[in-house]
Amino acid sequence: MTAAAPPRWIGIDLGASAVHAVALAGPARTPRVAGSRLFESHDLEGLVDWAAGAGRIAVDAPDELSTAPHGADGSLSPKFRRARCAEIALGRSEGIWVPWVTPDDPSRVPGWMRVGFAVWAALREAGHEPLEVYPAGVFRLLAGRVPPKKTTVTGLHERIRALSAHVALPDGIEMWSHDGVDALAAALVAAWSTDGRSRPVGHPRARCEGSGARCDGSAIWVPDLVHP
Repeated sequence: MTAAAPPRWIGIDLGASAVHAVALAGPARTPRVAGSRLFESHDLEGLVDWAAGAGRIAVDAPDELSTAPHGADGSLSPKFRRARCAEIALGRSEGIWVPWVTPDDPSRVPGWMRVGFAVWAALREAGHEPLEVYPAGVFRLLAGRVPPKKTTVTGLHERIRALSAHVALPDGIEMWSHDGVDALAAALVAAWSTDGRSRPVGHPRARCEGSGARCDGSAIWVPDLVHP
C-alpha cells in the first residue's frame, strides 16, 4: 500500500511583478520546508498547478475591494474608515495597524494588491479557499516586539530566528529574500490553522452589525501563541 502524502501547506507573498510561494510539510506543530518557488505575477496557471493538493494556503493580500463597512465610524481615523473589518479588528484587538488600507475605489488599487485579487480568484477557481495573512504582524507576535525593517540584514535575520523555533529551516535560509521569508511565515500560519495554533482576527458579525456597520466577514489570520 502506498503511504499517504504528508500534509502540505503553502504561503504566498506577492508584489506587482513576482509571487513568492513556500510549501511546508510534516507535522503542523513543527513542519519543514518542502519547497519554494518564484512565479511571475502573470503566471497564475503555474502557481495553481504548483499548489495542487495543498491542505491550506495563506496569502499575504486581501481578496477583494473594501466595501467600507465602517465608513460612518467617527472613532476611526479617516484612513481606516474605508478599511475592511479585518484591518480594523487587527489594529484594535492586536495593536497591529496595517500601513495600507484596502481601497473601496478600483482606481486606487496598487499593483501588488491587483495581483493579490487575481491570485485569490485563481486559487478559488481551482477549489481552494485561502486564508489571509499579514506577515509583519506574524513576526511581531512571534518575536514579541516589532522587529527591525525586513529590508535590513538585522531585520531579516531576526525574522529567521523567530521562525527557527517553529520550522525546520533549510540550509541557506540566510540567503533568502525578505519576500521568501514572508511567504514562509504565511505558510506557518496556514499549517497552524489546522490545529488551532493560529486564529482569524475579524469582527463577530452580530456585534459589528449591532453597531450599525455592514460586516464584510473578512479575517486576517495570526499565530495563537497561547494555544498549547
